Amino acid sequence: MNIHKFLRVQWAIFLIIGTSAALSQQVDSHDQAQRVAQAIASPNRAIAHVMRDESRHPQDAIAFMRIPDGGRVLDIYAADGYYSYLLAAAVGPDGEVIAQNPEPGEDFQDIQQMYSLADALDERIEIAGLQNITHLRRNFSTLPLEKGSLDTVFLGQILHDFSNSNEQRALALLRQFHELLAADGTLIVIDHAGDDGQDNERLHRMPKETAIRLANEAGFTLAAESDLLSNPRDRRRRPVFDPMLARNTDRFLLRFTR
Repeated sequence: MNIHKFLRVQWAIFLIIGTSAALSQQVDSHDQAQRVAQAIASPNRAIAHVMRDESRHPQDAIAFMRIPDGGRVLDIYAADGYYSYLLAAAVGPDGEVIAQNPEPGEDFQDIQQMYSLADALDERIEIAGLQNITHLRRNFSTLPLEKGSLDTVFLGQILHDFSNSNEQRALALLRQFHELLAADGTLIVIDHAGDDGQDNERLHRMPKETAIRLANEAGFTLAAESDLLSNPRDRRRRPVFDPMLARNTDRFLLRFTR
């Protein structure tokens, strides 16, 4: 075989392999979207979760996160599992979602409410028969996880609680997650948008720029951001629990790579 024919054959093999990989990725993405759509529409889903869908846009939000099929995801302070339930659909039956909630005795604001929400998550896992969610009630710093063992870490509306009280604590948290993630892992952050110069600790908010800066300092790189969860009618001066907001705060959605 002359060199030109050899190169043509090698190029053809390369194209076939590349095309097959691309098609496989499209199929995986389509399958994942179907699983998430079915989970959203399931009659086993909690009514409390369904009522949040209008402001949370779950189908598009999960698509933005790029959760790998069969992946291993950590949901920090999962509460009653709104996102844990959706992430379980995203990873599929071969994946795992580790839903973490505080353990008794941990110093955390509104801890009693968190216990009740954690109980609700246990109930939801049982009702929906979710075999790929592991619910851990323990401090995030004592989670039995090995370095590099996760594909995704999800921080849903919780980073502000760390950064507002102590930025160094928030930075330590993010550095810990950086170590737990695999080399190509991702960090997803959703939080209530705030402005510099206001009492964000009282309002339970944080500036998007603060979240990006802290993640960068922890070793992450911003890969994408979305205005999917933004609400321009929220002027960011109300506490996020204000009934006038009806849970529909102005939120940022960020995806970082390790």
